[in-house]
Formats: sequence, structure tokens, C-alpha cells
Amino acid sequence: MLRGRSVEAEVGGVRATGFLFDMNRIFEDFVSAALVRELPAYGGHVRAQHRSHFDVAGRVPVRPDVTWWSGGRCRAVIDAKYKSLQTPGFANADLYQLLAYCTVYGLAEGHLVYAAGNEKATEHVVRDAGTTIRVHALALDSSIGELSSQAVALAASIAEGMSERGAAGPHRLIERVQP
Repeated sequence: MLRGRSVEAEVGGVRATGFLFDMNRIFEDFVSAALVRELPAYGGHVRAQHRSHFDVAGRVPVRPDVTWWSGGRCRAVIDAKYKSLQTPGFANADLYQLLAYCTVYGLAEGHLVYAAGNEKATEHVVRDAGTTIRVHALALDSSIGELSSQAVALAASIAEGMSERGAAGPHRLIERVQP
């Protein structure tokens, strides 16, 4: 979590030590761990940081935060962001990135998970592409128990959305599997 970074400042007779946290990485790791824990209850298995390629030649790598697999096929792609969708200078870059992931994995929808703040749960349907990008927001100012409940609800939303939008046949992922 600390990645070996700290700051020390000494002024006069007072010494202060501080730590730098990479909140982007911490949030991404939290979302990934929560989905790795929760999504398998709906069948299939989850891969964090699954490596693939954007192009046929394999020169442009892609590595979404989370992919969910069933029957040898990617069923969902999820990326976590500890920032605003409307980052100055890079407006909507996350949407383009997730659209690329959906294209690579042949999915009709993908999921962006943000820390709540400027972002609200919504969806974006891409014109002439048949792709929907669902935006989820987790309220980080919640208690640990509430945050855990939000992670369970996020997994349920992803899984139930798959059931409603076409995971047909033997790969249909509808009900939560009881342990």
C-alpha cells in the first residue's frame, strides 16, 4: 500500500513523518478483491488484471482490472477508477478505454466503477455500436460493513444484468450459487 514512499520534514525541534498513498491503486485493488470474492457466487471465475491484446498482431496490450469468465468465454469486463469521468484534458477517456475492452472481449456491455463523489450511477449507450457502458459509484465515506454491502450489491448488479441482457443457454448466470 505504501510502495516504499514517505516524506520526512524536520523544522526546528519538531520532526514530522508522512506517508503517500496511491489512492488510485488502493481503490482498484479494493474493487478487484471484492469482485474476485463476490462474482464466483454467480458461477464462473474472475480474473484480475487479465492480459490480452487490442490488435490481432498482439502489439497493443490491454489489461482491464477485472474480467468474469464462464464456459471459456468472457462474460463481463470491469474497470475501477478513483477519479472523475470528466478529468480535465482527458474528457471521457475511461469510456473509450472500456469500449475498447468490450470490443476486444466481444461484449455488449462493460462496467466502470468510481468512488462516489462527482460520479453517479448511470449508463451510456454507444451510438451504432450496440455497446452499453454502465457506471457504478461506491460511497467510500461509508462504514466497512456498508462498503462491503455495496461490493455485494455491485456484484449482484453485474451478474443480474448479465442474466437480463442475454447470457442465454448453458452459460446463463441467473441465481447466486449457495456455498
